[in-house]
Amino acid sequence: MKKDVLIIGLSSLPGGGKDYIADILTKKYGFYKISPGDIIREKLSRMKKGKISREEQQKLQDILRKRYGKDYVMELCLKRIKSIKKDRIAIAGIRFPNDIRFFKRQKDIRFYNIFVYAPVKIRFKRTMDRKRIDAPASYKEFLKGDRNERKIFNLKETEKLSDFKLENSENESVELEKKIKNIIEKTM
Repeated sequence: MKKDVLIIGLSSLPGGGKDYIADILTKKYGFYKISPGDIIREKLSRMKKGKISREEQQKLQDILRKRYGKDYVMELCLKRIKSIKKDRIAIAGIRFPNDIRFFKRQKDIRFYNIFVYAPVKIRFKRTMDRKRIDAPASYKEFLKGDRNERKIFNLKETEKLSDFKLENSENESVELEKKIKNIIEKTM
């Protein structure tokens, strides 16, 4: 891994825009994007064929954390980061407070976390539009998933530990681009 790697973590509830913002960081600022959720889905897809539910992803993450330690998924991310040898990384999917603490402890890494907000109806629409295999079947199921995410991941604490807060009601807005640019300037 290169010395002094800049990592920007992104946290939000589903559909908040963390992947969208990571894509902006990739295209405009030369970051390389990693998703802990993709790592979990890769592991699950090797174990199971067909639709993978959000609950199955949460359950596998819980099992892995219990079996290998609370930092296991972040260790997998760090292993991937070291293998790609880039000096700017965006991690779309920092969930647990300990995920932030894990990266803050690493040598030769400057880590900042952004907590991304978006109204619930906008998040639901984005979640449905992306047509992932773990998409909820209904708005009611989406709200249930929100409650589970808040509880399982302790997102209030994750938010408190975040370095920046970013409201993202509209993807592709000039205002969002300005907010991202302002954060990047503070981290460089």
